[in-house]
Amino acid sequence: MNIQNSIPQILSRAIGTKFFYILSIGVSICFTSCDESSVVGLDVQPEHDLLNVGYQDTTTIFTRTVKGDSLITDESLITTGIGLIGKYIDPVFGTSTASMYTQVRLPSNLTSISFGTSPVCDSVILSLVYEGTAYGKKDKKQQKLNVYQVTEALSTGATYHSNNTLSKSSTDLTASNGYLFYPRPTDSVTTVGGLRLKPQLRTLLDNTFGQLLLNNGVAGNLSDNAAFQSLFNGIYITTENTTGLASEEGNILHFKMGESTIRLYYHNSNATNNDSLFYDFSLGSVARFNHFEHDYTGAISDLSTQINSSTSLQNNTVYVQSMAGVKTKIEFPNLMNWVKDGGIGINKAELVINVDTSVVTYNIDTFAAPSALILFGINDDGTSYVIPDAFEGSTYFGGTLLTGAVQYRFNIARYIQQVLDGDRNNNGLYIIASNGAVFGNRAVISGGAAGSIRPMKLNITFTKLH
Repeated sequence: MNIQNSIPQILSRAIGTKFFYILSIGVSICFTSCDESSVVGLDVQPEHDLLNVGYQDTTTIFTRTVKGDSLITDESLITTGIGLIGKYIDPVFGTSTASMYTQVRLPSNLTSISFGTSPVCDSVILSLVYEGTAYGKKDKKQQKLNVYQVTEALSTGATYHSNNTLSKSSTDLTASNGYLFYPRPTDSVTTVGGLRLKPQLRTLLDNTFGQLLLNNGVAGNLSDNAAFQSLFNGIYITTENTTGLASEEGNILHFKMGESTIRLYYHNSNATNNDSLFYDFSLGSVARFNHFEHDYTGAISDLSTQINSSTSLQNNTVYVQSMAGVKTKIEFPNLMNWVKDGGIGINKAELVINVDTSVVTYNIDTFAAPSALILFGINDDGTSYVIPDAFEGSTYFGGTLLTGAVQYRFNIARYIQQVLDGDRNNNGLYIIASNGAVFGNRAVISGGAAGSIRPMKLNITFTKLH
């Protein structure tokens, strides 16, 4: 997403105070009803003093699904240390895949650690610690994990987006040229020593890779972390080669990258303590980023049609998807008709967005809707900006999923007022999944067409200022 560096100018405190003083008068006598006879005080207030307060919920809304912008998915933004890896096939959205590019680091300086004389690799194990969250079917299907050595340097000073890629070796580092596994994000595992470990995905890597690390350690090439990362750029972890998944199968899995490791087991020819030795390389506190891919060839025709169209219509259904998938564009083509006969003060403008629970593929347990959505304004060049209502906080702005009604509500009064006052062009809004870089959720939502099941609405309470 490209958000302009300059946040839109908000009304000054003095102007805002005067503005909201006028609005407070309107709100104090207004019910949310189309019938002006329900306005508070009508039966006691002289007719010539009655303020021109009204309510309207029939604003024309055009909606269209468009492809989303790339997201920043590197460690500078994903401060939780959560990485997404996995693949699933959505009956509505098609196939989605999450992969990870990451550096590996030394947990301590190797100048005080020696692998001993003639060290030999016994085994290498990649351990990815589950966070516990998995998006998709509760019945987990088999996936195929591949690990490749990255041949291009990563840097903690660089910014990486979800559509970035790095060059990598074609040789798979997994010992079996791809590790087949069933996701078990909540099951603990038992080590040979009998210790219970956190739930984790563990796969053997090729011993040749482990021996290479040992040989470089003996040669002094792993003297510190900078030397190690110069020698070994990192790894690419993916399940993109998974096959055999049917519609509605697969999962996007969440991993705690800060607790994940590559453990190297080895022995040497020292006279004592020469067996069952190990060393841990860490995947925490390093440069890394998620790479997301979406294949819409298997998506339903309505979604495919919309993302390949350039015209917004009153579609019955539109779509929002995390992981830089798709977003919904909203337009209010007749909005400026409000001020053709004089000034309007917007007391409240509530955008109501309903999840379409009527579709056959709707299943809130399997394909849960995002816990929150966000709205961005659209500049003339198509880039996005933060609308002024967002700065008022979530209590005012809204956007959280109301589970009972299965809907989202936003208060966008300040945005609508700016458009009506000519301070913003009427270019519309984007609906985007919140936290789309760290979750795989998606939602089918009702569009602005009158024939939609629970159509999208803009409920406006206003005061005529002339």
